[in-house]
Amino acid sequence: MSHRGPRAVEIVLSDVERAEWGRRAADEARPSVAERARIILACADDASNTSVAAGVGLTTMTVGK
Repeated sequence: MSHRGPRAVEIVLSDVERAEWGRRAADEARPSVAERARIILACADDASNTSVAAGVGLTTMTVGK
């Protein structure tokens, strides 16, 4: 069995918060904010840091921060 590391903190978003992060994820004028928003939304959907990192083209360590 391989070591998977510590479990991520569960992210639970309200409908209002999810809508706001969705708006930020689409903000082409602020790419760093949009990237962070996509990370948060994916993590809130219970995706692993590894799969989120692959999806947004970052390292697992960056997603984990």
